[in-house]
Amino acid sequence: MNLPKGKSFSGKQWIFPQCDEREVLAIQQQCGVSDVIARILSARHIPTSQVHEFLQPRLKDLLPDPSLLLGMDNGVERVVCAIENIKTNGFPINSNHSREKITIYGDYDVDGATSVSLLMRYFEQIGIHADFYIPDRLTEGYGVHIDSISKIKQQGTTLLIMVDCGTTSSKEIELATTLGMDSIVLDHHAANVELPKAVAVVNPHRIDQPCVSHTQDLCAAGVVFLFLVALQRRLKELKYFDANGFSAPPNLLEYCDLVALGTVCDVMPLLGLNRAFVCHGLKLMRNNEGIRALMDVAGIKDKLCAGHLGFAIGPRINAGGRIGSSALGTQLLTTHDELVAKEIALKLNALNEERQRMENKMLREAIDEIEQRELTKNPSLLIGHKSWHAGLIGILASRLKDRYNRPSFVVSIEGDTCRGSARSIVGLNIGELIHKAVRLGILTGGGGHSMAGGLSLQLQKFETFYEFLNVETAEFVKSYVPTLQIDAEIFCPTIELLHDLEQLEPFGVGNHAPKLCIRRVNPIFTKVVSGGHLQCCFRNEAGDSLRAIAFRAAGTNLEQALRNGQAMSIAVTIKEDSFNPGAVQLILEDATAL
Repeated sequence: MNLPKGKSFSGKQWIFPQCDEREVLAIQQQCGVSDVIARILSARHIPTSQVHEFLQPRLKDLLPDPSLLLGMDNGVERVVCAIENIKTNGFPINSNHSREKITIYGDYDVDGATSVSLLMRYFEQIGIHADFYIPDRLTEGYGVHIDSISKIKQQGTTLLIMVDCGTTSSKEIELATTLGMDSIVLDHHAANVELPKAVAVVNPHRIDQPCVSHTQDLCAAGVVFLFLVALQRRLKELKYFDANGFSAPPNLLEYCDLVALGTVCDVMPLLGLNRAFVCHGLKLMRNNEGIRALMDVAGIKDKLCAGHLGFAIGPRINAGGRIGSSALGTQLLTTHDELVAKEIALKLNALNEERQRMENKMLREAIDEIEQRELTKNPSLLIGHKSWHAGLIGILASRLKDRYNRPSFVVSIEGDTCRGSARSIVGLNIGELIHKAVRLGILTGGGGHSMAGGLSLQLQKFETFYEFLNVETAEFVKSYVPTLQIDAEIFCPTIELLHDLEQLEPFGVGNHAPKLCIRRVNPIFTKVVSGGHLQCCFRNEAGDSLRAIAFRAAGTNLEQALRNGQAMSIAVTIKEDSFNPGAVQLILEDATAL
């Protein structure tokens, strides 16, 4: 199979699969799948012996012993102590904590909301009251804050459980301890060598954490789920459920809806344990009043897939934290009242529509600035504006990264202070970059993981930070060639092929929706529609018309190529046409000249 010459219209090099024909045949015969499925599995390095586990992942086969994570048992014992002192029936009261109050502190994104909601739902089911605290994105920003700690203490909290944050919050946790609060951290973000002095820091990315199978790619909600497995195991040992009249402990598998939502929306690889979480969780989504209400306002009526979580459910939950109330997401995911769920879902939907309008305006302004200042001559992008909404800069950074294939940093400027978000290209660890800038005193704070991060700095350090970024990223970006992995070559997509490919779901990072190459087509229609998307139509060599949409492609080289009408090869994913059931619609990913 020949590669297209040079780069595509989107500036990418297409990579075609290299398959071992003997392995393809073995997968096809031993696993009972089609040739195209066998080829995709082989190209994704799924050996024949693991195909069944990949296609039908089971939690019981993949879930590790939670106690292998450092700090897990200490954290569990502290929560058990709090439970004993709250629920005194059959349990002695610890004089040091005779009036326990638990508060769960979480981040304002989907992973934070699902992590908080997991603990809230579990404590509710076992008869324990807990409060939660979500910081305001605009006034407090990312992570744990000194003022928040003091506020929580004033409300009587004795045990603070930090989820999706806290790993680098040494000063804040020290203050909590001074004020008489114990702290537990359940997180997945990059850690420093020196950990905060909490009762427990449970994080697969601790520097001193030995590798535990399937935990390195967990989101915070996944870490919290493992914590609940360990906590429930300990409560069973203590006969808690028998002593308190429970017919049975909570069924933790019913919580996979929240874990799946957090996993997909935090862009974690959908392999191994994560894949099992999402496969099982998707089946439970409609049981959650809040998720069901969001599905209604988003108009999702067909079979729910991971794409719905990432592009319809997640953005609406995030809209609350970005431009509304940070607590709305957790309130939605924990309510049992359908009317309350509907009311919150409508609020989030309206906020999401407003978010889209603001985002499009910011994107146009950013592109104009980048082009006028010729910033693409630099290896990194760093731009900021006083009028940009701090809750939307992460989305803007992601859009710029996708458009220009550069690590992108966007800041919102307020007075002398800048708050920023960053998105990286594959292979460049942006979390480590931010931590280094903090250690050097360039940034006043920040953190993140390999692909995304948050930061803060003084306006006077803006240019210094940009110089730092360009020096640190120059060598990597110079040799970086964005690629598009092609999974198979087809002549004409069919509904039968679509149903065959559905065996590989859920799709996401690490298991993307198969990219299919269709050679020698001619664009016959192109139209810009709302949101900067392109509606287009192609005709193949047999005269078939192929309807397609290219998301956020208006104003790009791809649009220009489509309007030129030249013959091309296209890279697409496929889905069922919502306006014409039984027919296939193409999602145009890229195109290249013949």
